Amino acid sequence: MFLRFFSIWLLVQFTSLSFAADVAVDARKPVDRLNSVLIEVMKGGKQMGYEGRYKKLDPVVKDTFEFEAVSLIALGGHWKKLDVDQKTAFMVKITDLSVATYAAQFKEYSNESFQFQTVQELKSGNVMVSYNLVAPNEQPIKFEYMVRLVNNQWKIINIVVDGISDLAIKKAQYTSVIDREGFDALLAKLSQKITDYAKNNAA
Repeated sequence: MFLRFFSIWLLVQFTSLSFAADVAVDARKPVDRLNSVLIEVMKGGKQMGYEGRYKKLDPVVKDTFEFEAVSLIALGGHWKKLDVDQKTAFMVKITDLSVATYAAQFKEYSNESFQFQTVQELKSGNVMVSYNLVAPNEQPIKFEYMVRLVNNQWKIINIVVDGISDLAIKKAQYTSVIDREGFDALLAKLSQKITDYAKNNAA
């Protein structure tokens, strides 16, 4: 009897460990893909130019992020007040802004690399994947990616850089604009930011 229960216990433990290992591997895939292309565009830098970096990043950012979840969290209670067309317009705009931000900020290479640190399962069912962005003679920058399983694929929904949550900043800014000026004003401001990124990085 003891051996039977012990065998069952071992099987449960092995299954649990195997599942956790599978989650760790799969949850890293969108993050590794994003980090890989970020290093590529940094290496390409000036040769690619802003437009080249944007085109390289665009399909990867769209495929690795879950922008509906990002949008819902970023707008908080305002999200459910929007109609379908408004929700679609916002998701398109925040997607374009994300690509533009990466294209503008990741434009130079100084032997940086992303080094994997940990994978942590959260109570919410999401997973936090942590990396350090390291460069010679520089302090490492900690990147924590929150990923979620959506239609059997892991997608990024938030990035925390050195303890600062991108979604928390977006939510504070975006909800404030809607409260003061309305939803259309928010879309206009996001459009202007995208335009500014392109203009300031045209050279």
